[in-house]
Amino acid sequence: MSKKLWVAALLPTAAFAQTTIPVNPTMVVTANRVEQPASAVLAPVMVIERAEIEARQVQSLPDLLKTLPGVQITTLGGRGHQSSLFIRGTNSNHSLVLVNGRPIAAMVTGAPDLSQIPLGNIERIEYIRGPRAAVYGSDAIGGVINLITQTSAKHGSETHLKGGVGSHGYGQGQLRSVQALGAGTDANMMIGYERTDGYDVVAAADQPDRDGFDSLNGQLGFNHAFNQAWSADINAQGYDNQTEMDDPYLGADQSRVQAFQYDGAVKYQGEHFNSRLEASYGENKLKNWLESQGESSANPIHTGLTRFSWLSSWSGVEGLTLTGGADWQQEQLKSDSRASGQAYDAPDRDNKGLFAVGSYRWQALLMELSGRTDDNEQYGRHNTWSAATGLDIDDNHNVRLSYGTAFKAPTFLDLYYPGYENPDLKPEESKNLELDFSGRYTGWDWSLNLYRNQIQNLIACQSAFSSCKPDNTDADIRGVEVALGLETGPVHHEFNYDYTRAKDKNDDDRQLVRRAKHKAGWLAQVQTGPVNWSSELIYTGKRDDKDFSSWPAERVELGSYTLLNLGATYVATPQLTLGGRIDNLLDKQYESAVDYPGPGTEFRLTADYKF
Repeated sequence: MSKKLWVAALLPTAAFAQTTIPVNPTMVVTANRVEQPASAVLAPVMVIERAEIEARQVQSLPDLLKTLPGVQITTLGGRGHQSSLFIRGTNSNHSLVLVNGRPIAAMVTGAPDLSQIPLGNIERIEYIRGPRAAVYGSDAIGGVINLITQTSAKHGSETHLKGGVGSHGYGQGQLRSVQALGAGTDANMMIGYERTDGYDVVAAADQPDRDGFDSLNGQLGFNHAFNQAWSADINAQGYDNQTEMDDPYLGADQSRVQAFQYDGAVKYQGEHFNSRLEASYGENKLKNWLESQGESSANPIHTGLTRFSWLSSWSGVEGLTLTGGADWQQEQLKSDSRASGQAYDAPDRDNKGLFAVGSYRWQALLMELSGRTDDNEQYGRHNTWSAATGLDIDDNHNVRLSYGTAFKAPTFLDLYYPGYENPDLKPEESKNLELDFSGRYTGWDWSLNLYRNQIQNLIACQSAFSSCKPDNTDADIRGVEVALGLETGPVHHEFNYDYTRAKDKNDDDRQLVRRAKHKAGWLAQVQTGPVNWSSELIYTGKRDDKDFSSWPAERVELGSYTLLNLGATYVATPQLTLGGRIDNLLDKQYESAVDYPGPGTEFRLTADYKF
């Protein structure tokens, strides 16, 4: 029996389970921008804690996220090379990526390159599937990923010194510390370095060399509680990454990304009323050049994002929570940005937004209504809303139904790339309907999610050229997600299967490129004495891509592949933890995209000493 049918066959047994388990006590902040129990969120939500990141010994953020339900990632090479995130078949810039709940400055494409974001300072990841534009505004069409760093010493002061080595000349060093400086004051600091010689990313290109990666990254932050009600925080973080690359058109062989973000907040927390004022500013600068011509020959693409937010919530009536807020942000394409020597003709773009959320629980019934209005300086006013309801059928079973709208303004690259600009592009708009079922028992749990997301004016490149003017099309995305958690003795298993049918309505209903219809995963963890073992089996089905090596560009089908990864940690002493990981254990040959073969078997060893 196939894995899909086996999982489906288990679902009806839920009706006969009688053992009651506690309601999930996990708290999340991403769904509605205020803290609430995960069990009360009327959307699929997952949390990855630092302990799991360490146990699995993953090397990068894409490696961690690609095992999640609904997520597909295409990486054009090894560590540090461009990675595109597709959540539920939507575009790579349809997912909102946050750091500590605050948007980060993205590249000119409108999406941050996840391969560039360091994983070492991330303490927790919250992942929400489905549109959240009624809360966050533009970009949140496919989902939201919130990267939360360790900023508090509430669990005690600690300092970690970490180092690692591995195949392809891999090396890593990191110093991370969280310290209580006095009554109510914490400080956090991280500085890290990572490098690899890499492998030949595009074997077909006339650049037969290994394509390496170097990263210097850091973070510094302070928290202070003035009293039980008032507190404040301020943070700074950034990275400077350089990647050797292969370009089939021999236009560049070096790439550099420099990014930083400053943010802070003042917070009030009362018995029934909470409020906070936030501010952030970040920049992202990308440069590509030929090594023979030097970095000074590069044409930078330099973006900035300034944002202010005010959020408040009230819960003075049992079962009722009201949340509201206002956002102002300004997107900038800096004046030093160039493409082929030409400057971008791109004005700054302001956006003002107001939103409100009402959540109410009456016995076993959950209800939520949210709405938002955004006034975009370039595209005028857009209103989005969502409604959801859920029923706790009994202590073990839940059903959720939701409907939500979303929109996204065209990116600066879509509108202004010299020679390929299209100022007539319309904003993308979506409508998403979802039905979710779940069950929880002693020893196992399951969930089934059914959704349909209709996107009007989807921005895509329809030309046979690798560089072209983007145009508006329409997409109809339908999907099924099945997940199963299972305990077999000391082993914890997590199975998931995704079916994603993403039709391009203006291209004979063909599947959107680089999106597989079928994806499945199996994660397992077991503790044997001082050793924590983990394994990942990830299946990615066939998917289409475009081969631009000929004219007209040929639509090709990439083969399916399955990767097996193993990780382990060994607690040698209370202070010293050793770790190791093997990726692609079976040395599977595959292509993530046309002419971009995946790496073969890779290994890493790490040592983490806690002071």
